[in-house]
Amino acid sequence: MDGDRPEDGAARKVPLAAPSNTGQRAPFPWPWGLVAIGVMALAWVGIYLVWNGVMFLFSL
Repeated sequence: MDGDRPEDGAARKVPLAAPSNTGQRAPFPWPWGLVAIGVMALAWVGIYLVWNGVMFLFSL
C-alpha cells in the first residue's frame, strides 16, 4: 500500500504546543499583578453592592 502512512495501531507523535515566537514581545508589558489586584478590588465592590441591595430588600 502507501509507504508514507503509519500502520494501523501505530501511535503518531502529536506536538504538545505550537512553536512560539520568543523574539517578539508586546510593545507595552502589562503589569499583570496590578491588573489582578484591580479585578479583585472591583469584585469586592460588586459583592458589597449586592450585599447592600439584598439587605435593603429584606429591610422593607
